Amino acid sequence: MLNGKIKHIPNPDFANKGFRAYVWNNGIGWGNEDLPYRLANAGYKVVLSSVSNLYFDLAYEKAADEPGYNWAGYNDTEKPFYFIPFDYYKNTKEDTNGNPIKANLFDGKERLTDFGKSNILGIQGQMFGENVRDTNMLEYLLFPKLLALAERAWAQNPSWATEKNPEISHVSYNKDWSAFVNVLGKKELPRLDYYSGGFNYRIPPVGAIIDSGKVKANIQQLGFVIRYTTDGSEPTINSEIYTKPIEEKGKIILAAFSNNGRKGKSTIIENNE
Repeated sequence: MLNGKIKHIPNPDFANKGFRAYVWNNGIGWGNEDLPYRLANAGYKVVLSSVSNLYFDLAYEKAADEPGYNWAGYNDTEKPFYFIPFDYYKNTKEDTNGNPIKANLFDGKERLTDFGKSNILGIQGQMFGENVRDTNMLEYLLFPKLLALAERAWAQNPSWATEKNPEISHVSYNKDWSAFVNVLGKKELPRLDYYSGGFNYRIPPVGAIIDSGKVKANIQQLGFVIRYTTDGSEPTINSEIYTKPIEEKGKIILAAFSNNGRKGKSTIIENNE
């Protein structure tokens, strides 16, 4: 124990002897955020299996109707995408409770050395199936997170991962994220509509706000059509397409639809302004 928290110390007796450590328990706020790097620096071959970004059985977001666990936070499609294997402190944004991290969270944490980098074998996504009831839930939890993992595992280290200037890094990241969601929504997810009879990938819910008496809507990923109703009924593939802020009053129900007509979760907003 150190300062009331469990502190794991790499055992030198097993370093440099061919062991492969699949390190998952770097929960943000748990105190061992640097455990994968300490093991790699100590001579262990490490596969980054970090619960903070790579556990796909965690729910996408904090919502009662989202399947998945929340014991180590929430993992949406963006978390594996912005995971930086050699410096995941850089883009860590929230703790395991979904709260913004404190600015000094990583003070005193061990950084990955050049020797340590040579011991990082790769990254791996986890999916534990004891609470996955059927294939539809499995596919929902896996996709599109798995595509973001593939991008980070196989693409070259992006410029925003090593850029020291936060503003330049932020602009570069947004550019890459925009390119990724464009390809995802317009190319890769439409393929999943038809491969093996179609996959039940997650269609993101519609975000909606009331601004100046009008309902404005958006969505995290491209490639979907937002439809809505104003009579209290659930949107269907034949409902009105959202193209501009909605002026109608009362209960507005919105939902996103895939190219093959599959519907995401509904968003309900009351416009009484």
